[in-house]
Formats: sequence, structure tokens, C-alpha cells
Amino acid sequence: MLIHIIGGFLGSGKTTLLMQIAKWYIDHKKTVVILENESGEIGVDATTINSNGLNAIELKNGCICCSLSGTLQSTLRSIEKELHPDILIIEPTGLALPHKVTGIIRGTVNDEKVSIIGICDAQRFLTLKERKEDFIRMQLAKSDVLWINKVDVASFEEVFEASSWLRKICPGTPLYMVSGKTGEGINDALSSPIFCPD
Repeated sequence: MLIHIIGGFLGSGKTTLLMQIAKWYIDHKKTVVILENESGEIGVDATTINSNGLNAIELKNGCICCSLSGTLQSTLRSIEKELHPDILIIEPTGLALPHKVTGIIRGTVNDEKVSIIGICDAQRFLTLKERKEDFIRMQLAKSDVLWINKVDVASFEEVFEASSWLRKICPGTPLYMVSGKTGEGINDALSSPIFCPD
């Protein structure tokens, strides 16, 4: 089972990009399960995903890297035992640290290959950097691949500043410019070695 964790701050477009990734795998004849971590009472994202014909499981009212870590472990074991997906895509809350989720996964399921896809919101990057730079750094610094999202609506300056900052905190990490809304750059981003359709 190949596991992807989609990390990024609230509103960065993780669910839209998750749908693009899931569709790409389904087009390659892979079975996909999506695990959504919703912090509120109503799981809007999982409802949207299920309405698109994908199998989505929700973990609500807590964070899978903190208060729900035990629930995450038991859910992972159930997914592996009962559903046997080729691909598991995990979307933590926008306030989670993806590398902590990776730590919980390792040793919980067998033969797991885990990667973190870090999503940076180009359109809001300058504001987020000003207000939450340390947290954004912690959230994205251990990503295996980085996607700068919303390049269709962000200015050149916003995209440039985001890419410069990410290259500084994540030297050597593959970096792609994408738009979850228009699909721009998605095929190129999915050429990264962490995505294994075969």
C-alpha cells in the first residue's frame, strides 16, 4: 500500500488537489481510499469526495497527529485488512504537522511507503508568511515533494516569493507549480517518483 499525506495550511486547496491525485490513480487502474481528518462536526470534504464516487473515511473532532493518534492507528489497520487499497491518501487538518502523522503510520501497517506532499498557497503566501512563518515552515519542511497551488490566480510576485522561500527551507526537494482548479501543472507534478502507477 502506497500512502500519501497531503499537508498544508487551512484553505491551501488540499482537497481539490487530493481529488486530482485520486483521479489520476483511478485512471491507472489503482484502488484508492481517502482518509479525511475533519476538526469540525460536519465533514464537508469527505461528503464531496464520496459524491465523486471515491471511498472516503472520516476521523472527526480531533487531530490525527495528536488526540486521535490511537484512532488513526486502528483505522489504518482496518483499511489494510478490510479494503486492501493500492493507494491511501490521508488529508490531515490544516493545523496538523504531516511529519508527525508519518511517525504514527510507520510500524502500524505492513510494507508501507509513506510520502508527504506539501501544499503551499501561492495566493495567500505573503500574508501567511508574515503571520505564521514558523508554523508553515514546520508544516512543510519535511515534505517529499512540494506543490505551489493556485498559480492561476496568484501574482508573479506571490509565486516567486513562495518558491524562493520553499527552496530555502527545503533545498533539493522537488517543487512544482500547480492549479487544483484548472489542472495546470498537475501532470508534471505527478511525474515525481513518489507517485508509482505501475
